[in-house]
Amino acid sequence: MLGFSLDGDRLEGREGDTVASALLRAGVTTFTRSIKFHRPRGPFCLSGSCGQCLMRVDGVPSLPACRVRLREGMRCARQNAPLGADADLLRAADFLFPEGLDHHHLLVGSRLLGRVALEVARRLAGLGQLPDEAQPPLAGTLRKEQIVVVGGGPAGVSAALAAARRGARVLLLERDTRLGGAALLGIDADAPGAEWVDEHSRALASADVEVVLDAEAIGLYPNDAAAAPGKPALLAFRRPAAVVAVVADAVVVATGGVSQPLPFPGVDRPGVYAARGLLALALHRGVRAGERLCVVGEGSELIGCARALRRAGYDLARVVDASGAWPLPSGSAVPESAPDLAILRARELRARGNPVKELRAGDEAIACDAVAVALPPAPLHELASEAGAQARFSEELGGFPVGTDASGRTSVPWLFAAGRAAGAGGARAADSGTRAGVGAADAVGARRP
Repeated sequence: MLGFSLDGDRLEGREGDTVASALLRAGVTTFTRSIKFHRPRGPFCLSGSCGQCLMRVDGVPSLPACRVRLREGMRCARQNAPLGADADLLRAADFLFPEGLDHHHLLVGSRLLGRVALEVARRLAGLGQLPDEAQPPLAGTLRKEQIVVVGGGPAGVSAALAAARRGARVLLLERDTRLGGAALLGIDADAPGAEWVDEHSRALASADVEVVLDAEAIGLYPNDAAAAPGKPALLAFRRPAAVVAVVADAVVVATGGVSQPLPFPGVDRPGVYAARGLLALALHRGVRAGERLCVVGEGSELIGCARALRRAGYDLARVVDASGAWPLPSGSAVPESAPDLAILRARELRARGNPVKELRAGDEAIACDAVAVALPPAPLHELASEAGAQARFSEELGGFPVGTDASGRTSVPWLFAAGRAAGAGGARAADSGTRAGVGAADAVGARRP
């Protein structure tokens, strides 16, 4: 067991926990307060993308608790909570301002009252105080590569393997501590699974692909540095104790997707989570957020996540098809062939409690420990877009997939994209990765061994 503290209170976690998994294991659901109205917030995506679990850790503010590995003696504190993280006194704003509060024009009719309102807003808002002390600089290194693949899910693994088999020297980066990504969650029966990941991990080793885990890409740019003439791409990635800059001939972005919330009253309360995040938490950390779960979403994602959560040990209080409750990503209804899930169809939803203890779906009140939102992940295009690749909104995908040609090449000549980031998720991800890997290898002039 690993001892750590939260707001001065001692707690215990397990080896391999993140701060978020340790806190949820201990029954803590409120991690922070919202920036604007000081409302309680808990983690949602559990993958470092939503910003709802930012905490102060060992004197450093605004770290995502779901990405920080737990260590013995770690000091954690909830931010932006001058009145206490568990006291929700400012919920009175919901009653005082039922139509919403425009703080920019609050009490501006009086100079004195306006200054008071501004000072109150300043003290409540923000993302924590400055660090306790200056942080030491991270070590930095520079290396040269032929092809870099970002993302170790089915698309990234397939791209790296295809490029290596075509004779290219390949570096594969994965931000997690294991390869596999969504393939390990068991959501889509037609998509690659854990056995596929094991088999292809061995193939990567046989093909001499260098795999670096716990490596998060933080920047991708055209290379204008004189230190590596002829290599057009500059990629930066962060490891626990270092930052590495890589100049490369080509880059394949296979960053996957990010879980999306479904807009309904109470969706931002502690106790509402992304279904994929709960699955990863249960399968990789051995933590369940409660026992009785209400799963809400749409289409095949709802069916696949509900069944996977049940296999992970959750008791399903209800599975709710929310098609039509909002302009949802795919606009498709849940398949009729899911008699094992007893699906309720409802357009009006509301979560109640802190943490959530009830979901109202239409006229039905469903008692539960937590709510899981199961919508298709939105493509993570930001890294490719940063380098200049074009991404256009897709209503079907509920996000901005990176545009590619048949070989996976984007509008940037040295940049390729694959998998969900390029609009090819699920069963199509691996094939998309293979095409991008072959395209990248051919683009850099790799020759078959």
